[in-house]
Amino acid sequence: MSKIFDPQVVNPIITKSINDLITAKGGLVPTKDLEIATQPIEEYEGRMRVNATEIFDVPVYIANTNFYLNKGDMQGHRARGAMVVYVDMEVADKVFKAAGLQVPYDEDDGSMEDLCGQLCQIFTQSIKDGLEAAGFISLEASTPFTFKNTISEGVEFSKDQQEKQRLSCYYLKHKALVVDWTLAPIPRK
Repeated sequence: MSKIFDPQVVNPIITKSINDLITAKGGLVPTKDLEIATQPIEEYEGRMRVNATEIFDVPVYIANTNFYLNKGDMQGHRARGAMVVYVDMEVADKVFKAAGLQVPYDEDDGSMEDLCGQLCQIFTQSIKDGLEAAGFISLEASTPFTFKNTISEGVEFSKDQQEKQRLSCYYLKHKALVVDWTLAPIPRK
């Protein structure tokens, strides 16, 4: 069995980032408690499968980033972890506005995908900062990649990982935001 980085460290970092950004600052109140679940990683040709239809029954915007121990690992595609952010298209404009992002035109998929990437970047920075504050090394992270509904080629992840964490957030009576993450153990400073 693989050893995942302690969810009791990372889940509160992500949860706090979501609550501070979207609820406290943005005023978007959850309509249901946040759900946290452990999910098996489905692998295909050495990459983690990402298909939103398994989570949502509506179209979604997706952004993903990868975590690496250093720039050399990033260049060599040796991911230590991955994060995937899903946002329900029906309420995406409200989620992005609550997060303080400027929504130019919510019918333009390219612009909305970019905003999903910006939201992913905010969560990525929260994870990096939170882990570093907890005494772990500073991770390198890729620039977020954005998609709609699926990432057909999958995403890089640490090959020894078999599970991921899923945080599901409900706003406006919708499962509006989901964050999946997996991370292999990382060294302390």
